[in-house]
Amino acid sequence: MVRRTIVFRCLLVACAVLPCVHFLLRRRTHVQADSSQTPWDNLASPSRSLPASFLLGANRSSNLQRVSLVSAAQSYPDVTAVILNWSRLSNVVQIVSLLCGPWLEDVVAEIVVWNNNPREISFQTFAKTGCPSEKLRIYNSPHNAYFQARYVACEQATTRFCFLQDDDYLIMPEIIRTLHARVLGTPDHSIHLLPPHEVLSTQLRTVFTSDGVQTSSAWLGHGTILPRTGAADFLALLHHLNASEDEMKMADNYFTILNNRIPEVWFDQGIELGGGQPFTVGMEGHERNKMHIVMRSNPQMNRDYLSSKLMRQPLLVIQYLRSPCLGACCLLQTNIPLLPTNSKAGSHTADDIFVQELRSIQSLGQDAVDHYLRFPPSQAVDGRPDTAFRSPFPARRGDFISLDMLSRIGSENSIFEITLLVTRETVVILHQALFESSTDAVNWVNSCASVSLASLC
Repeated sequence: MVRRTIVFRCLLVACAVLPCVHFLLRRRTHVQADSSQTPWDNLASPSRSLPASFLLGANRSSNLQRVSLVSAAQSYPDVTAVILNWSRLSNVVQIVSLLCGPWLEDVVAEIVVWNNNPREISFQTFAKTGCPSEKLRIYNSPHNAYFQARYVACEQATTRFCFLQDDDYLIMPEIIRTLHARVLGTPDHSIHLLPPHEVLSTQLRTVFTSDGVQTSSAWLGHGTILPRTGAADFLALLHHLNASEDEMKMADNYFTILNNRIPEVWFDQGIELGGGQPFTVGMEGHERNKMHIVMRSNPQMNRDYLSSKLMRQPLLVIQYLRSPCLGACCLLQTNIPLLPTNSKAGSHTADDIFVQELRSIQSLGQDAVDHYLRFPPSQAVDGRPDTAFRSPFPARRGDFISLDMLSRIGSENSIFEITLLVTRETVVILHQALFESSTDAVNWVNSCASVSLASLC
């Protein structure tokens, strides 16, 4: 099936220094009723009006209009959202309210709250969310099933996909819609939202071995979408490997490791809620997780798994940096690196992936790590003019940044203008770049439009 979408791509055809790139999109803001401030108040007005300006209050020609950045509606919802409750019930209520809102009614079919806390909860607990009883299912577990509960709840769902998240993060509806639109095109694997430090860890823990292992670890609690069959297959695999009760409870530590596929991870735009008492706390909790991950990432301890018919065949994938937009349904993708191309991000042995990660960090140096964490690609599409995605290296021929709008926008004869907020040095690069668009991400049409510069300072 051909994906009906619009993808914009900026492809570098000449070399220069690339200090920063920032896609400027209008952000949906939440401000107090008595506040007149906008996110752009601290941004100087341009010396002249930008074409199809995204600046609020800017004068625009009557024949120009801002494109709707909401993905096309689905005919029916096909996602079950699963939330585990332990000690942050007020957060769970807030998350349910968001998931049950009208902005996700064509994506989320059912919400499952799995209560691992001994204190029972009921539908009345969520009365203020306005979520109907036919959409909200509450399960009071007779015992703490820990992380295993996610997969059990997903396996029991009737929908095609499941969305999993912890109770200390708020994931905006447009990001969930972007995850859903993307997984429809790649329905056989999971997609994980992660903060920059976790993306870096996943990248540095990557393992390739001659035994056919190709894997890394990635957490699920920051927001993960996966096929329901993926959860069912994972539970079946744990049983096949005779996993202990303790291992079943710690299932999150094994999900991507045993999938034998480099997980697709996106830099997140999550809002940390905090509160309560997290399950993984202090050195004891981290050491427990490390023990479980190391145990299942070592091929010498998984010979039965490596020869099992249940093992998924390795799938080599090109690792791009990706981030969903905040305030709009779109996905940024780039091949511009944040780590040196000669860095040993990955290993051909699986001795101890945490030792491997530590060695890689030491090899990179603290400055490189700090830059990775300070200028992730998520800051190019977060709607904030004071943050940016910035590469620490000179630009190379073939570097690209693409923006997937996830669905068709405008009409066949529409002319689109995109505003990029960049430094003056980056403008030089943009003058040497190709601007292309595509409806299938395969066949690209070159735009003959020139770059128009407007100073903001």
